Amino acid sequence: MKLDRASDAELAFLKALELAPDTPAYLTNLGVCLDRQGRRQEAVRAYRRSTTQGQGTAVAFHNLGAIYAEEGRTAEAIRAFESAIAVEADAEGWQNLGLVHYAQSDFARALDCFEHSVECDDRFARGHYYAALCLMKCGIYEDAGNRFELAWKLDPRLARVPFHLGSCLHKLARYAEARVSLERALEFFPEDGRIHYQLALTCDALGLPQEARLHYSQARAAREAEGLR
Repeated sequence: MKLDRASDAELAFLKALELAPDTPAYLTNLGVCLDRQGRRQEAVRAYRRSTTQGQGTAVAFHNLGAIYAEEGRTAEAIRAFESAIAVEADAEGWQNLGLVHYAQSDFARALDCFEHSVECDDRFARGHYYAALCLMKCGIYEDAGNRFELAWKLDPRLARVPFHLGSCLHKLARYAEARVSLERALEFFPEDGRIHYQLALTCDALGLPQEARLHYSQARAAREAEGLR
């Protein structure tokens, strides 16, 4: 929605609210229009007003949760996303709640949310991807690797999958497979120091010292370049 269209829509929803005050759907859409115009606090007031009218809308709760999460208001973000799910449970809603828990390093709760997300839609690639990240954080590398592979199969646009999959395969001592996955990761992020470093470790494990030295060198160069930014 462009700025002029958002402004026109705002006027339309204000007129609608004159005829039907406190209608949750109108208040939610008004909040979206205000948010698109950069009027964040006014948008929050509209969303809050929407959620106090009866059950409220899932979109209003979701948008409030996103704002609270961005502002670091974790407890409020969790409550808002939980309310969105109570109104309408879907894969995106569970994912968003899971991401808040993940940011707090509460990987068990985050994993539970991501599992709920793929229960809602078993082809929801990001749900499998984030579940794999949680499993990896918990040291459950084989299951994590399987979920990364599934996420990649469902959506090859998830460009970070090959790096994390390669890291899991390295932990499982499947070094040849890890090397293939990490080299694929470099096709997406050729200057990523973390990928070069992990690939260096993998090449060391494979007994390839020349390749390992090259990737260690590239990892150092990437860190130095990052320090100059």
